[in-house]
Amino acid sequence: MNNNLKSWKHPAILLTSIGISSVGEFIYLVAINIIVYQLTGSATAVAGLWIIGPLTNIATKFWTGSFIDYRSKRKVMLVTYIFRALFIGLLPLAPNMMLIYGILVVISIANAFFTPASMTYVTILVPIDKRKRFNAIRSFTSSGAFIVGPAIGGALIILTSIEITLWLNAMFFVVAAFLLLFLPEKENIDKETIPALTISQVLRDFTVVWDFMLANKYVSTIYLSFIIILVFSFAMDTQEVVYK
Repeated sequence: MNNNLKSWKHPAILLTSIGISSVGEFIYLVAINIIVYQLTGSATAVAGLWIIGPLTNIATKFWTGSFIDYRSKRKVMLVTYIFRALFIGLLPLAPNMMLIYGILVVISIANAFFTPASMTYVTILVPIDKRKRFNAIRSFTSSGAFIVGPAIGGALIILTSIEITLWLNAMFFVVAAFLLLFLPEKENIDKETIPALTISQVLRDFTVVWDFMLANKYVSTIYLSFIIILVFSFAMDTQEVVYK
């Protein structure tokens, strides 16, 4: 029993870190939608918030994997947490929409690095026999964050202000980053062997991915179907604040 609990120590810390950051992401979404609408009174400006993320993903995610593959996933996650905390903390100080959009681009870039790094680190840290339970709990925390995050964000905005809410929100990512310090570094990366991030390197990595998809068509079909459904769900989310 004790050995079983001990074996869950690091996965539990990782789950807590990811869960806290997930709650923080939803608090941030509530606050930034409201602050932009109050600042501009424009539904178009609010809709623009939802365009930034996808556009940033298109511009970055095709090469972030090539960067992350040859670097410590844990350190990448740690740095992205710190970047998000820093720039979310700067949002209340932004004097105009252009600067707000610029900050959101940086936050979206950090998130583009975090997602593949965290998925890879999970497979490195969590043993195969524990991954199903880990992923189930992670899905539960993500779903819970969808409810708890906006509730906390709304309560903080009512009790304090949007500015204080965003600063407290930044602390969620600081705490999440702090928890990562208690996790082991599972990768032995020789800095001398890290290839330069070039177009040819990115193309080589794409070739590896394409070969994997051809060799594992069933897995590829399931994953692509999941992405398509996710895209449609995001399309519905964009209407929420504007409709209200």
